[in-house]
Amino acid sequence: MVSQILLVFISVLALTMEQTTSASTDITTTTTATTTAKPLTDPCYNYTVLDDPWRSTDNPSQQLTDAPASWNGWYRLFIQGQNAQMPDTCVPQYRCGTNAPIWLSEGHPTLEDGEVTKDVCVHWGSTCCFTDLNPIKIKACPGNYYVYEFVKTAPGILAYCAGTFYPFGSAAGDTRNTAVDDGSSSVIPLLSPFLFFGRRYKQIYVNNNGHLTFNQASSQFVPYSFPVYGGQDIIAGLWTDLDNRVRGVVSYHQYTNGSVLTRATLDINNHFPNLTFNASWVFVATWDKVAYYPVTNTETSFQVVLISGSNFSFILMNYGDIAVTGHSVEAGYNTVNSTHYFVIPGSNNRSFISNLKNSSNVNVPGRWAFRVDSGTTRNIPKDNVIGLQVRLSSFSDVTQNGYIEIVLQQIKQELVKNGLPSSIELKLRKLQKITP
Repeated sequence: MVSQILLVFISVLALTMEQTTSASTDITTTTTATTTAKPLTDPCYNYTVLDDPWRSTDNPSQQLTDAPASWNGWYRLFIQGQNAQMPDTCVPQYRCGTNAPIWLSEGHPTLEDGEVTKDVCVHWGSTCCFTDLNPIKIKACPGNYYVYEFVKTAPGILAYCAGTFYPFGSAAGDTRNTAVDDGSSSVIPLLSPFLFFGRRYKQIYVNNNGHLTFNQASSQFVPYSFPVYGGQDIIAGLWTDLDNRVRGVVSYHQYTNGSVLTRATLDINNHFPNLTFNASWVFVATWDKVAYYPVTNTETSFQVVLISGSNFSFILMNYGDIAVTGHSVEAGYNTVNSTHYFVIPGSNNRSFISNLKNSSNVNVPGRWAFRVDSGTTRNIPKDNVIGLQVRLSSFSDVTQNGYIEIVLQQIKQELVKNGLPSSIELKLRKLQKITP
């Protein structure tokens, strides 16, 4: 088969570099689980992929069970191709596709720990950590993933959990927002200041309609169209008209120690490999199966995770099942006067938002990651353009309906990661396919 080369000509408006070198960026829109040839005795390179979407911590019980399973060797967890791990905080009952979810009662090991044996718990009845189960073995692997040696469980409807969401719910110690239409949390004092594009905040509000604000609560149920050029900073997980009075829970929790910080450190170093980062504070806001107003039989689940350490700040946005709606919607962020803003591609398209769980800017379906500490911008002459090299996985990446905008936004985010202002605009000028 003759290979094909794609030539993509992209206008980069209002963009310069301090030096006249070209920026080389590889963009891939598919995720593939692979292993590397290593000694067969190392489970990091000799494992079985376990990709059961029903094991997800945001999935309700389907009466599934691991009781009959015969485990053999080591396993690496995925959820729809996305790297996952066992939750190491209590999981609510009737989650992970089962009645009694199994979770890790101790934190995950580090690379230096090697193979370790850890106890597991099952959430059953009023007991969050029923411990009458055999321990399992775990190993942390290069590449920021874990492998597990599972063992046969007790009889009953119980199963091992896998999660891409950060811990949430009453089992994780969350504070719940009041079930009020267009309501908000009270002011939340932050245990550590959060730096957001040059502004350092010591408080935050979690608004029921899917967004975070810093200076005051917001009952706004119709999202502003970014860029707003307004007077407040906004982080929108999925800003729309949500209603938690009949269905769903809006909750939040912040952490300054423990396994959640370990996980955040691994995630950020994986998504931003040019940094050496250690998380010291994490804030998790979760909208769990919340309905749209006034359609109470709809369910939408997502998270906004704020992470900081030293002078670095990051946002992770995690998306589960997102129901289609007729309301106006938007996901991303916007700063005062819109000096920095970003709209997740497709998030302002009512019929497209159900695909958020499959989209990403870090090759992790259902996750978007942003570095947000920098408050500096440059005065950019409009007639300067830098060179850009892009690798795409297939011709369909830029020809299928809706993909062009996603690819351009992925390229933009890579450029922003490397220090360019988020005010840059990318436009596809020309697409040519040639055969060498």
